[in-house]
Amino acid sequence: MSLRNKLMTAAAVTAIAGCAMPAVASAEPNVEAAVTAFRDLGLAPLTTMPSGRVVSNTVGAADNFGYRTYDQINQELANLASANPTLVTLKTLPRKSVEGRDVKYIELANNVSAYDGRPVYFMMGSIHGDEWAAGEHTLEFIYDVINTSKTNPKVKALLDKVRLIVIPVVNVDGWVRNRRANCGGITAPPAGSTCVTTGVDMNRNYPFGWGSNIGVTFAARGLGPGSEPEVQNTMDIVKNNQVVALLTNHNNSHAFFYPGLEVAAGLPADLDSIRGLSVAMAAATNNGYTNVRDSAHDYETSGETIDWSYYATRGFAVTPETVGGSSTCNRASATNKAGKAPNYVNCTTGDYTGFVPADAAADIKTAYSGHAMRDAFYQSLVYSTISAGHSVINGTAPAGYTLKVTKDFNLYTATIRNNTTPVTFNQPQAIPTHLESWMQVPASGKFEFHVNPSVRPVPPYRAEGMVPGPSGYYQESWTLTCSKPDGTVVDSKTVLVDKGQTANLSLCTEGNVGGTVPATLALSLGTPATFGAFTPGVEREYTATTDATVISTAGDATLTVADTGANPGYLVNGTFALPKPLQGLGVVKTWTAPTSNEKVPVTFKQLIGANDALRTGTYSKTLTFTLSTTNP
Repeated sequence: MSLRNKLMTAAAVTAIAGCAMPAVASAEPNVEAAVTAFRDLGLAPLTTMPSGRVVSNTVGAADNFGYRTYDQINQELANLASANPTLVTLKTLPRKSVEGRDVKYIELANNVSAYDGRPVYFMMGSIHGDEWAAGEHTLEFIYDVINTSKTNPKVKALLDKVRLIVIPVVNVDGWVRNRRANCGGITAPPAGSTCVTTGVDMNRNYPFGWGSNIGVTFAARGLGPGSEPEVQNTMDIVKNNQVVALLTNHNNSHAFFYPGLEVAAGLPADLDSIRGLSVAMAAATNNGYTNVRDSAHDYETSGETIDWSYYATRGFAVTPETVGGSSTCNRASATNKAGKAPNYVNCTTGDYTGFVPADAAADIKTAYSGHAMRDAFYQSLVYSTISAGHSVINGTAPAGYTLKVTKDFNLYTATIRNNTTPVTFNQPQAIPTHLESWMQVPASGKFEFHVNPSVRPVPPYRAEGMVPGPSGYYQESWTLTCSKPDGTVVDSKTVLVDKGQTANLSLCTEGNVGGTVPATLALSLGTPATFGAFTPGVEREYTATTDATVISTAGDATLTVADTGANPGYLVNGTFALPKPLQGLGVVKTWTAPTSNEKVPVTFKQLIGANDALRTGTYSKTLTFTLSTTNP
């Protein structure tokens, strides 16, 4: 069945199911815009690798056949970050490899420390550890962008519009051991080793469509969907950044493969732009790469990187298969290292730069001369800056506030084939997927947050099993929150934004309303306290009470009672005073916060002894009540 007939059939099935969305997206202008922008860069051709790395054409095993070691790659990444502090940040992924090695990567952008909402271009190399040329190309592209940005103003300007995240070697254990798989797996390592004999093919371990066992053995697919730490590292990059374009570099072919991974599952809903950009990348190599197709029509697989990334984010995702197209450069050629690594000078350098030495074999010249793979990389990088290829949320918010977009949904494995006889199957497994990324509002208070569309393609792998696509889109929304620098969330909105659309919002907009409180200390007294009649010759304690009403706006306050008259502390009757003191003077109450119209009881006591001489008349005293503060 032709491609056209296949698409028409899928569209008809979708219409019968009653879906109102088109099964295949219409042609979009973003690819043409990216092609024009790439041509406008005016890249100067290369004759050597961007790093300046030059090796002998006959370099041998003592020098790793010209290829970098794991330690050399890490050291060069550190050197690049040290030499370009405003352009490059060196980071370490959170999970070590199965054998405990760090996986290093860099972020590359002008003013790289500013997380200001730029879209992300993610390139990863050597998920298959024995594909050394893929890791070399990935590392050299870092050098290429850094060096070219210093001489080409248009490339420099790109780095104001996009952030690159680049992992030269994903499968560091496989790289060190020169083998395809990592060191994980479903069995224990042999005695004395930390590496499982079979290992996991990590490009069959991604959760989406995992488990059918198409194109992979039970051992190589891994213990479960996304079980490998190295795979989880790359998934975190995609889930925690707005990756609008992903390239996972492989080698031993001359092709660009895009989703889907299984013929029966159908093609992506965004086929026009996905295939269009893949074709544009091939064209950028001066048509040195002519094999552009969905991955399934190369060979069917399960659990691939690009399908998971596309159906999780709707970002562009492609697998460049480099350093192929030449029988001499094929990894299986007897002239290459252990049947693995192509000749570094003629093949790996020639494919990247498009420059082939005069003494190279004729088939190498035909494959690579004038067909620079680096131009395809730049073509996809430029695409990342074209807002019509993704979505934008812009507007205003207070400077320094944090904007965060999140989304939660389930992806699904394929129907899972079990390693049993007779064959049994399990239902597809739900994979909870959380996307979350953030930016900081710049000093201007105007923000531009480049994001993948919230509207997500309906995947062919679902809870009920595989449903051939394309099947349109889920009308999902981002949840956008706006937080103060201390993390307090002050605004939250849902934003539905489709590909090529811009949503304009005013966030965390705060207005003031209020009034002032004058400093106030107010004190009023109730009915004067009286003990009544004292009985001479009888010992007794008498009690008298009143109340004080207090208003205080102070941070602290104290109510006191004092006797400042003659015979202080004693009730008097003319020139006579009671023999025993009045009790209840001093501090009545203290406050550590404001109070209003609070009635405070004030109690006095007077002891009359049996032998106390009392003069006829009234014993009394004028007392001073004081409300004071040290913090008005």
